[in-house]
Amino acid sequence: MITDVKAGRAGARAPTPSSAAGLAGVAVPELHESHESRRLFLQQAVTCSTVLPVLVGLTGPAWGANANPPATTGPRVVRSFNDAYLELVRLLREACEVEHVLMLQYLYAGFSLTPAYRTLAGSGTPGADTLLGVAVQEMQHLASVNHLLVLLGAAPNLLSAEFPYEPQIYPFEFNLEPLSPRSLSKYIYAEAPIGFFDGPRSPADAQFADSVLAMIGPKRRPNHVGSLYNALIALVGEVSRRPGMPKLDAWLAKLEAIKAEGEKEHFIFFKNVFLAHHPAFDGHRDAWQLAPTDPAYPAYAVPVNPTAYVGHENEILNPDLRALAWLADLHYWTALLLLDLHFRSGDDMPRSLALAHMSGPLLSLGRHLPILGGGLPFDPLNFGSAPALDMVGSRRLIASLVRESMELAKAMAPALPADYPAGVAETTLVALSDNRQIAARAP
Repeated sequence: MITDVKAGRAGARAPTPSSAAGLAGVAVPELHESHESRRLFLQQAVTCSTVLPVLVGLTGPAWGANANPPATTGPRVVRSFNDAYLELVRLLREACEVEHVLMLQYLYAGFSLTPAYRTLAGSGTPGADTLLGVAVQEMQHLASVNHLLVLLGAAPNLLSAEFPYEPQIYPFEFNLEPLSPRSLSKYIYAEAPIGFFDGPRSPADAQFADSVLAMIGPKRRPNHVGSLYNALIALVGEVSRRPGMPKLDAWLAKLEAIKAEGEKEHFIFFKNVFLAHHPAFDGHRDAWQLAPTDPAYPAYAVPVNPTAYVGHENEILNPDLRALAWLADLHYWTALLLLDLHFRSGDDMPRSLALAHMSGPLLSLGRHLPILGGGLPFDPLNFGSAPALDMVGSRRLIASLVRESMELAKAMAPALPADYPAGVAETTLVALSDNRQIAARAP
């Protein structure tokens, strides 16, 4: 037993900053738009009072599966700043948070799968044919957006979210939950090409869309992740024409590729999983119709939004599971701080160390916890992802986290999974003690 290992580490989750600072703009329907569009706009204005959402209708009246949303060209991200540079930085930070929490949701869902569906979970190789593969691609998107932030002279954003979490630029509340038709329906809707659920469709696509919307229920909102990238692409074009700005032409293609990867590859992948067409189902088209408690159901009955913080509403009560989850958090936080160090310095060493923690201890614990009835909580670090004043301070903080994980792993060695790679933490500690200085990236 490891009952006392986590004792004394009680803490409350730090409140997550609002996704949108200040007052956001709202798109007033054009005169040629339908009466229904104007009615919805007025309802949204009344409902939201003076602080309006970033996206049109995002927190306004819900459109149910059987309702008829107004005919538009798709969701529109509304500018908060007249200055294109400020607006681009604002939306890039939003994109960081969206990509981060998408990654965490997909990881949690992938870890929830039973051994019979290990091929659907994947091994962590990037690709659009497994859940972990898609999660890694979201991680790559997160890296790309942070690189662009740094290129523009802004700080990287690796803030993690407290679950449940509802940023304003996303169609659903974020939740860490096991894979199911309901969670898949949200992933499908988020990644869908703009207009897929509201435009003309083939009979087969119409039946699929109706099934997804019925699973979502009446809380559907008119937004997809692609709408955010449409706004980013337009702003990059606007900022790139300014004197003194870095060359951004190549970023237009990169952002288009990220958008296409979601709207095509990820959307098709989640569609096939929802319909049980993925090869991992091996012809068992009725897998999702089984009761979640059935041994043949694809996912373990893991908790929703667990936390290793003592005293939180969703605290993991089993002390052994909480200790394992806390150890996983330590590796997750170590990876985030290493990535922040990488983005700020341009040095590849911290990035390599971060990947080792994610593909080693974090992957091992993420797969092990659901077998025991738990889940990897991906708790937010209550002093943020960039808590140090300089590179020396960052290395000191990361080293402290690593030593904490090493001490905890040693204390609970009998409970660790057989494939837990203890040497990863030792390697990181040695690398961080290197006298070689990591200087901040020059502006």
